[in-house]
Amino acid sequence: MTSTENGADILILSSAIGSGHMRASAALVRGVALLDPARTCSIVDFPHEVSPGIEQLLRSAYLGSLKLWPAAYGRIYRSSGSARPGSYRNYVERAGLRTLERLVSSTGARALVAPHFYGAGVLGDYKVRNPRAFAAVVLTDYVPHPIGVPPNLDLYVVADEAAAEIVTRLGVPEEKIHPTGIPIDPLFEEPADPSGVRRDLLELEDDDLPVVLVMGGGLGGGELEKAVSLLFEASAAMHLAVLCGSNDRSRERLERKAAIEGHSATLLAFTDRVRDLMVEATALVTKPGGLSCTEALAAALPQILYHPIPGQEEDNAAAMARYGAGVVVGGMGEILDETLKILTSPDHRHRMVQCARAAHRPHSARSAAGLLLEGLS
Repeated sequence: MTSTENGADILILSSAIGSGHMRASAALVRGVALLDPARTCSIVDFPHEVSPGIEQLLRSAYLGSLKLWPAAYGRIYRSSGSARPGSYRNYVERAGLRTLERLVSSTGARALVAPHFYGAGVLGDYKVRNPRAFAAVVLTDYVPHPIGVPPNLDLYVVADEAAAEIVTRLGVPEEKIHPTGIPIDPLFEEPADPSGVRRDLLELEDDDLPVVLVMGGGLGGGELEKAVSLLFEASAAMHLAVLCGSNDRSRERLERKAAIEGHSATLLAFTDRVRDLMVEATALVTKPGGLSCTEALAAALPQILYHPIPGQEEDNAAAMARYGAGVVVGGMGEILDETLKILTSPDHRHRMVQCARAAHRPHSARSAAGLLLEGLS
């Protein structure tokens, strides 16, 4: 996270609840640096900045509801609409606005950006009080949710034309909406070194097995273990590269299972070589987070999408299926069948690769950064 102590031209109100918002924020910063290195950016974990206690409450409520009652979360997500509950609005106006005013004062920021719905809600209220401030949202899922789209901002960066239509229906003028894609690391536009990944990270220099990349989100967890265990059944036909996130227990259990049963797999917590892994992989098995899906499009990597969170991940998965770049499994048992279909059918794999290339929005971080810099001029 970038410090706010020395000031910044652009202030990004992000959130560490889920890894995608911070990754999109970092991509924006890199995009700005490519276009105008003299400009400075600051990323803040905005819910935490407002109150660590409230940030923990939001995190616990979100993760707890998904674990204990995911269907209820999905219903709440889809029915919440544009009207924020009274208690939420009261909280935004009091604590959020106070914090944002303090941050703007300390940084001297001239452009304010929110890639997370909480910061977006605050920006909407801040814009009412400060109409000359330049305020923008960068939406990190493929179907915008009304709670993250206050209609009075200056700029809306969205995933594609379908998302732009939704934002238009929410009352935003078309000229403010730009379907330049969810911002991802500009490295995804540069040549990768997959051979180095096989040699250094996967230790497969003398092995030509296809690589299947498996991701379960930043938290890993039980569904990831189920997915990997199913793929282990055909591990003689593939090498699994599994990103387990912060769930060390899942990684350790899977490592023991792979060692005991003799499966070809590399189990990782986090890595800074996701781009190279995606370029080397033949298929991606993942939960459909907005950033992961977008990165896979950039890598032209066919996606098998499992266990989407009701709400935003269901929408992301539907978008990948609409593009033809991903298939959504109806149950965990279908993961192995769909993976083997991609590995064994060149025509099927080629169609998915071509669809991913057609859906990819190149240079999304640079494009979003350019729009932000225009707002500063």
